Amino acid sequence: VRKDADADAVQREVTGDVRPVMLDVTDVGQVQAALERIRSEVGGLDGLVNNAGVADGGAIEVLSDEEWRRHFEVNVFGVVRLTREALPLVRAAKGRVVNIGSIAGRVASPLMAPYAAGKHAIEAFSEALRFEVSDQGIRVACIEPGEIASAIWDKAHGQVEDAEASLDPDQRQRYSRQLDVLRGFVADGAKRGIPASKVAAAVHHALTASRPKHRYLVGPDAKLAGVVTLLPDRVRARALAVNLKRWERAGAKLRS
Repeated sequence: VRKDADADAVQREVTGDVRPVMLDVTDVGQVQAALERIRSEVGGLDGLVNNAGVADGGAIEVLSDEEWRRHFEVNVFGVVRLTREALPLVRAAKGRVVNIGSIAGRVASPLMAPYAAGKHAIEAFSEALRFEVSDQGIRVACIEPGEIASAIWDKAHGQVEDAEASLDPDQRQRYSRQLDVLRGFVADGAKRGIPASKVAAAVHHALTASRPKHRYLVGPDAKLAGVVTLLPDRVRARALAVNLKRWERAGAKLRS
């Protein structure tokens, strides 16, 4: 957790030996302190679940280097940093690493390049790590959720407006269709997102099953997109364009 109030809530709501740890994955000192506490109190780490993440968007033409770096600092470098530092503890327990990716790691949408690029990176990182540590008794899995019902959609409405506000009038006109796609996507996710418990179940399986999967596609949209990504590039592009057009129509209706 990153707030004392969240730590208190966890201890109230969850029974058993639960010990919240203050941890911002972008803070090297907090990462090292958290792992030292685990080392001293437990000795090993049966499971590391890399779940921290942000989901910002905007047109590639206007996003600054700083905005890209902030996104990657959390979604990519935070995962790399924590995993690297935790591997000795995971190795001692012959434990598992579970990375929370996204179907965006396979399919990129307009105005969501930083998020999609970061999740593509997590796909590659997970696969490379799996090959590196498989003979050390460590299992690695990547969870790829689609639309999940969570508080992220409440923030996303404001992020769409922020993305539009970051554009000058000419750019706003130039990217009007893509903004409608983004509006439609957010509305679709808020309405059709499946329970987060489905993701939790996939994480549980990855941590406990005798033969965990390498990748877990969670949700009907994720599974459909997973099939689409296997198609030849031109067919894939046409299939994905159908979904973008559906979001565009929904977004245009919301805007009007």
